[in-house]
Formats: sequence, C-alpha cells, structure tokens
Amino acid sequence: MLVRVLTMRVVPERLDEWLRFTRDVGFPGMRRQPGCRGIWRLHAHGAATDYQVVTLWDGLADLERFRASDAMHELTAAAAGLTVPPTGEALFDVIEDA
Repeated sequence: MLVRVLTMRVVPERLDEWLRFTRDVGFPGMRRQPGCRGIWRLHAHGAATDYQVVTLWDGLADLERFRASDAMHELTAAAAGLTVPPTGEALFDVIEDA
C-alpha cells in the first residue's frame, strides 16, 4: 500500500468552490481509478490556505498509471484556478505487521 500526501494552496475566496469540486468531481474521479482505495482532505490548525489531499493506493504502479491518464489531466484542468502553486507531494509506503 502507498499513501500519497499532496499539499496545495487553495485560493482563499474560492475555498467553498474547491470543497464542492473535491466532493462532487475530484474525489469521485479519483475513487474510480484502479488501485485508489481512499481519499481525504486535511487542514492543519492555524494554516490559512494550505490543505493536504491524502490518497491511499494499492501501489506505486497504480498511482503512476493515474498520473499518466486522461482522467488526471481532465481533473487537473477542471480544478484550474481553485489552487495556486506551490504544491508538494510526499509518498509513503504502508508498513504492515508481519
């Protein structure tokens, strides 16, 4: 299992739009991708506009397939203007008990 944490800065005056977009379009679109097991939004206390989107994948190959897909490009285009750079990404392997 692989956890991806994507950090993004949401345009403050478009926060409600971004929340609706992720709920109605972005997250359902991600959940339809092969190997995507879950998706969540996180917001740190005191962080004005920085949000994290956490996704759980079966493995890196599934995430890479999504990154190269038309769906990824369509979701990115649909979200244009809701977030601004910088964005960051961290990948974590889930360590299972033996």
